Amino acid sequence: MEKYICAIIISFYIYSFAGWIWESFLMPLIEHYKIKNRGFLNGPVIPIYGVGAVTVFLLFSPSESYLSIFIEGGFVACVIEYITSWGMETLYHRRWWDYSDRAFNVNGRVCLEGFIAFGIFSIACVKYVQPYLFSRILQYSLIPLVIVATALSTIFISDLVTTIIALAHLDERLGETIELIEEYNEKMRLDMEERQKDFSELLETIRQENGIHYQKYVQHTGYSLRHIFNAFPNIIDDQHYDKVKDNEENK
Repeated sequence: MEKYICAIIISFYIYSFAGWIWESFLMPLIEHYKIKNRGFLNGPVIPIYGVGAVTVFLLFSPSESYLSIFIEGGFVACVIEYITSWGMETLYHRRWWDYSDRAFNVNGRVCLEGFIAFGIFSIACVKYVQPYLFSRILQYSLIPLVIVATALSTIFISDLVTTIIALAHLDERLGETIELIEEYNEKMRLDMEERQKDFSELLETIRQENGIHYQKYVQHTGYSLRHIFNAFPNIIDDQHYDKVKDNEENK
């Protein structure tokens, strides 16, 4: 039983890492945008993928049909993503991702495209990947498995705690960052179209064209928040866009 629990924990981190590879490298290559760490944490893991994969392989059997696993796995994964999106927005009062521009979305939190991808991932996980992973992981004795599971969990929890502490200052640092962007906009006399660029593009422009403003940004935000702002520019873009419109209307 202990070996089985350790195998599940290790599988969680493997899938979380695979999800990070998918989001940070493969998706940018497919959709032609910049490669970057798109995870919530600093390390190379996206836990929602680990939670989804573990839930799916615990709920469904490899003996089930492909269609059954596809539909049920896609549905379960979308429920997990919806709850995660709602929970993070409730906690931090920010929309971390938004699928409103995608077809057949539900409140911008999940969409048909994601359902199809999760359904395919569920088939791969339940039918092929997890049986192979279990067969390989369970070959080892209990002590090495406990050491690996404990080490990975210690690193993961430390990263999670560090990120949560950084997010305690989210509103304050977010306001400072918006002010910095507006200060740069005013100094460079950017037109409305330029001002409505997303945060990542504006930050890259600031970094390349004006070292002083970029240094202020670095000083105002720690590494964890800079990473989060870069990975989830939507939490800044909405507030920034609203402020740009307000400034234009007041002129």
